Amino acid sequence: MKIKEKIQQFWWFRFRNPVIRKGVAGAFRFVFRRFWLEIETISGNFKARFMADAHPYAYLLASQGDENIHGFCQTVYLLSKTLTTDQGLVDDVVKAFAKYDKRLDKKAAAEVKEDEMEEKIALETEKQIQEVVDMPKKERRKYERDVSGRFKKAVAQSLKEKEA
Repeated sequence: MKIKEKIQQFWWFRFRNPVIRKGVAGAFRFVFRRFWLEIETISGNFKARFMADAHPYAYLLASQGDENIHGFCQTVYLLSKTLTTDQGLVDDVVKAFAKYDKRLDKKAAAEVKEDEMEEKIALETEKQIQEVVDMPKKERRKYERDVSGRFKKAVAQSLKEKEA
């Protein structure tokens, strides 16, 4: 890294990264800065840093009180300290992530189907427009008059229903 880049990095992450909120929740200290959330135990045997993002940073910053922050800190602490000591816990976590991944896949598949339907509808609309454009001039005028007449009737009927 060049000296200039090191100085810029130092500037942004030390001087331009002010403390937004700090506090103590149970046995944990937390500090919200502009670019990250720092969590550590009071005893000093655990530290974690989460970059500024929607989750968990913004969610925890916006939460009222410190209950959510304390619960998050406890969960992260317990998982990180016990994950290497209990194979059953590891299996449960892996199973939970697999289940979560399947839910995301189903959701993504549903979104893909919706996108495909929208594309089909758009394609059909384009085909209909192209058919009108390709009509002979006389037929196109006749078609446009017919559509305009039906549109005017629909608007008039809609206005009558609103008045009644």
